[in-house]
Amino acid sequence: MSSRVFLNPGEWFFGGEGVRVETLLGSCVSVTLWSPQLQVGGMCHFLLPGNQKRAAAGFLDGRYGEDALAWLVQQVRQSGIDIRQYEVKLFGGSRTPQAGSGTSFAIGEKNIQFAHAALARLGLVPSSCDVGGDVHRYLRFELTTGDVWGRYGEALPVSMAKQELRE
Repeated sequence: MSSRVFLNPGEWFFGGEGVRVETLLGSCVSVTLWSPQLQVGGMCHFLLPGNQKRAAAGFLDGRYGEDALAWLVQQVRQSGIDIRQYEVKLFGGSRTPQAGSGTSFAIGEKNIQFAHAALARLGLVPSSCDVGGDVHRYLRFELTTGDVWGRYGEALPVSMAKQELRE
């Protein structure tokens, strides 16, 4: 029987066999890393690409992609396996509708661009990528196998877009 971990925006997890990590994404992005050799891996769920206050804060903040990926890299280093031997997958970054305007925010696209660039700097190319669009995604990441399953929801409502911006 596997244990279940649910990631809210700004959270991350790294662990091993027998754990199932789940999350719900709109404009946010999740990156998964998994080592077939060690059967360990991690997932982050970030809201925005960069953290302008990082140096002043003195700690990593999972709401920001640069911090969330830095944390995952730290966990990978502790595993003793080169990060390029991990399988990488990328999800999320939906367009978020703007209330009353008929247009959408570019937060999801900025998150996607950031994630691709940051992974490239690490020498990583996602083996699977399900990004963009205008629907939310429910993800399930099995750390025993490295499999990630996704389920699509309906187009993101304006009320959800407002909630994501406040978080």
